[in-house]
Amino acid sequence: MSDNKNNKQPRKWSSTKILDCLSYFAIMFIAIALVLRLIFKHTGNQVLANSFQAIGECLAYVICIWLGFYWTMRKRGTGWTKHNIAWLICWIVATVVIVVIYILAVL
Repeated sequence: MSDNKNNKQPRKWSSTKILDCLSYFAIMFIAIALVLRLIFKHTGNQVLANSFQAIGECLAYVICIWLGFYWTMRKRGTGWTKHNIAWLICWIVATVVIVVIYILAVL
Protein backbone atom coordinates (compact mmCIF):
# COMPACT_ATOMS: atom_id res chain seq x y z
CA MET A 1 0.00 0.00 0.00
CA SER A 2 1.36 3.43 -0.88
CA ASP A 3 2.03 6.25 1.55
CA ASN A 4 -0.38 8.52 -0.29
CA LYS A 5 -4.02 7.86 0.69
CA ASN A 6 -6.26 6.87 -2.23
CA ASN A 7 -3.31 7.31 -4.62
CA LYS A 8 -3.89 11.07 -4.84
CA GLN A 9 -1.30 13.12 -6.66
CA PRO A 10 0.54 15.74 -4.62
CA ARG A 11 -0.87 19.22 -4.99
CA LYS A 12 0.89 21.40 -7.49
CA TRP A 13 0.91 25.17 -7.48
CA SER A 14 -0.42 26.96 -10.51
CA SER A 15 -1.10 30.55 -11.37
CA THR A 16 -4.84 30.10 -10.86
CA LYS A 17 -4.30 28.68 -7.38
CA ILE A 18 -2.09 31.65 -6.51
CA LEU A 19 -4.75 34.02 -7.83
CA ASP A 20 -7.41 32.22 -5.80
CA CYS A 21 -5.30 32.65 -2.67
CA LEU A 22 -4.63 36.34 -3.38
CA SER A 23 -8.33 36.90 -4.04
CA TYR A 24 -9.22 35.32 -0.72
CA PHE A 25 -6.84 37.53 1.23
CA ALA A 26 -7.85 40.66 -0.69
CA ILE A 27 -11.47 40.06 0.25
CA MET A 28 -10.52 39.40 3.89
CA PHE A 29 -8.49 42.62 4.16
CA ILE A 30 -11.24 44.68 2.55
CA ALA A 31 -13.88 43.13 4.85
CA ILE A 32 -11.75 43.81 7.93
CA ALA A 33 -11.21 47.40 6.78
CA LEU A 34 -14.96 47.94 6.37
CA VAL A 35 -15.72 46.46 9.80
CA LEU A 36 -13.01 48.57 11.45
CA ARG A 37 -14.28 51.66 9.66
CA LEU A 38 -17.74 51.04 11.14
CA ILE A 39 -16.33 50.41 14.61
CA PHE A 40 -14.16 53.54 14.63
CA LYS A 41 -16.63 55.71 12.70
CA HIS A 42 -17.29 58.09 15.59
CA THR A 43 -13.88 58.03 17.26
CA GLY A 44 -11.92 59.32 14.29
CA ASN A 45 -9.30 56.55 14.64
CA GLN A 46 -9.18 55.30 11.06
CA VAL A 47 -5.48 54.38 10.83
CA LEU A 48 -5.98 50.63 11.24
CA ALA A 49 -8.96 50.54 8.88
CA ASN A 50 -7.04 52.54 6.27
CA SER A 51 -4.11 50.13 6.53
CA PHE A 52 -6.28 47.08 5.89
CA GLN A 53 -8.06 48.91 3.08
CA ALA A 54 -4.75 49.80 1.40
CA ILE A 55 -3.55 46.19 1.57
CA GLY A 56 -6.85 44.88 0.21
CA GLU A 57 -6.89 47.41 -2.63
CA CYS A 58 -3.29 46.63 -3.55
CA LEU A 59 -4.03 42.91 -3.72
CA ALA A 60 -7.16 43.60 -5.79
CA TYR A 61 -5.11 45.67 -8.25
CA VAL A 62 -2.52 42.90 -8.53
CA ILE A 63 -5.24 40.32 -9.22
CA CYS A 64 -6.89 42.49 -11.87
CA ILE A 65 -3.58 43.23 -13.58
CA TRP A 66 -2.63 39.53 -13.53
CA LEU A 67 -5.97 38.37 -14.94
CA GLY A 68 -5.89 41.12 -17.55
CA PHE A 69 -2.48 39.90 -18.66
CA TYR A 70 -3.74 36.33 -19.06
CA TRP A 71 -6.71 37.51 -21.07
CA THR A 72 -4.49 39.69 -23.26
CA MET A 73 -1.94 36.97 -23.94
CA ARG A 74 -4.50 34.32 -24.82
CA LYS A 75 -4.12 33.29 -28.45
CA ARG A 76 -7.11 34.05 -30.61
CA GLY A 77 -7.48 32.11 -33.82
CA THR A 78 -4.35 30.79 -35.46
CA GLY A 79 -1.80 32.99 -33.76
CA TRP A 80 -0.69 36.52 -33.06
CA THR A 81 -2.16 39.34 -35.06
CA LYS A 82 -1.86 43.11 -34.95
CA HIS A 83 -5.09 43.09 -32.97
CA ASN A 84 -3.44 41.02 -30.21
CA ILE A 85 -0.45 43.35 -30.05
CA ALA A 86 -2.76 46.36 -29.74
CA TRP A 87 -4.48 44.73 -26.76
CA LEU A 88 -1.07 44.03 -25.18
CA ILE A 89 0.12 47.62 -25.67
CA CYS A 90 -3.10 48.96 -24.11
CA TRP A 91 -2.66 46.56 -21.17
CA ILE A 92 0.96 47.67 -20.65
CA VAL A 93 0.04 51.36 -20.74
CA ALA A 94 -2.87 50.88 -18.31
CA THR A 95 -0.74 48.78 -15.95
CA VAL A 96 2.06 51.35 -15.88
CA VAL A 97 -0.46 54.15 -15.21
CA ILE A 98 -2.07 52.20 -12.36
CA VAL A 99 1.26 51.29 -10.74
CA VAL A 100 2.75 54.79 -11.01
CA ILE A 101 -0.36 56.59 -9.76
CA TYR A 102 -0.84 54.06 -6.93
CA ILE A 103 2.77 54.47 -5.79
CA LEU A 104 2.49 58.28 -5.96
CA ALA A 105 -0.77 58.16 -3.99
CA VAL A 106 0.79 56.00 -1.27
CA LEU A 107 3.83 58.26 -0.91
